[in-house]
Order: sequence, then structure tokens, then C-alpha cells
Amino acid sequence: MPSMYPHAKGILHALKDKGIDVAVASRSPTPDIANTFLQKLSIDSIFVAKEIFSSWTHKTDHFQRIHSRTVVPFNSMLFFDDEDRNSR
Repeated sequence: MPSMYPHAKGILHALKDKGIDVAVASRSPTPDIANTFLQKLSIDSIFVAKEIFSSWTHKTDHFQRIHSRTVVPFNSMLFFDDEDRNSR
């Protein structure tokens, strides 16, 4: 069963309540499992865009798709990543 840090869900809901759009972007070899985890964590409805797909393309593809869906300017997006090659 997937789990989150204790305050993570509350933070996500607080962002949504404040009108701050949140999206998720992931290059996952198993996008169906990633989406199932979001559902099991009861947070899938928080995201205005979910770009989860199996690909080895550059992360900018995710941003292009999120921008197309939300019209949020790139300079207004904040990006967190746990993959070293994306944080250089």
C-alpha cells in the first residue's frame, strides 16, 4: 500500500483550497500503477494535470503538456524532482 509523509496530504489540500494549481509529471515504466497509487492515496482529484507516461523523453515534454492544459506560464511553475539528472 502506498503511503505519504504525514502532512503531505494536508499540504496538497491547502494548496488546492488557496487556488494554487498542482500537477504531477512522471516518467514511469508503469503509469497504470502510478495512477492507481494516486487513487489509493485519495489525491488524484487534487491535480489539475497528470502527465504520467512511460517514456525516456526529456522532462520538458511534461511541461509542454501541462502548459497546454492549464495555460500556466512556464515562469510561474515550480518543479520538484527526485531524479538527479533533472535537477542540473
